[in-house]
Amino acid sequence: TSRKAISYIKVNVSSSGNILRGLFEATGQKKDTAGRYLILSIPFAQFLKFDVDYRLYIPVRKQSRVVYRTALGIGKPLKNLNVLPYEQSYFSGGPNSVRAWRARTLGPGGYSQPESNISKYDKIGDLLIEGNIEYRFHIFRSFHGAWFVDVGNIWLLHTDPTKPGGTFAFDRFYKEFAMGSGFGVRWDLSFFVLRLDLAVPIADPAYAEGKRWILDKKPLERTTLNFGIGYPF
Repeated sequence: TSRKAISYIKVNVSSSGNILRGLFEATGQKKDTAGRYLILSIPFAQFLKFDVDYRLYIPVRKQSRVVYRTALGIGKPLKNLNVLPYEQSYFSGGPNSVRAWRARTLGPGGYSQPESNISKYDKIGDLLIEGNIEYRFHIFRSFHGAWFVDVGNIWLLHTDPTKPGGTFAFDRFYKEFAMGSGFGVRWDLSFFVLRLDLAVPIADPAYAEGKRWILDKKPLERTTLNFGIGYPF
């Protein structure tokens, strides 16, 4: 409701397993053949993570505003386990992310799942970069609307032969952003907000470079409807 532009920033730094591995080393515990320490025959996770989420809310008219969001997250697995735990890994897509894709169906990088592989799995990564812009306006009474554009993707920091093109590389990552756009309706019930967002893909990094703009590939057939509680950001 502010009439002035407002900035919001959230920064998270997290660590796991580093002190524990140090204790195991200091007490001379045994390692497995891969050089990992085990608890109940299971290697424990060891990693560092850093996340930053910046948002800017700019009033346009009395009940309208433009909102920008930029998010960056990176997680680095360390010696004891060479991958991030599933719940600590990054994903893109979903009602608070790149809304033209379902949650955990985007990326990593320019990886394209072969059509012969019919099994579905969650797409996760070690690095996330996202950007969003949303124009929010009043429709009538307690109903509000929004036009939005979302951009983002995830990447791996290690080479995975089963996911070619999924590794982050400075010379190509900027070509691997997914882009989607759409329209949303919000029903403001004062104590919470119900939200419906309809989004279509505009650029899909799963296609070969030079063919990722998909406005000529019937994107409306890939329309995604997202339901959420509260604003996406």
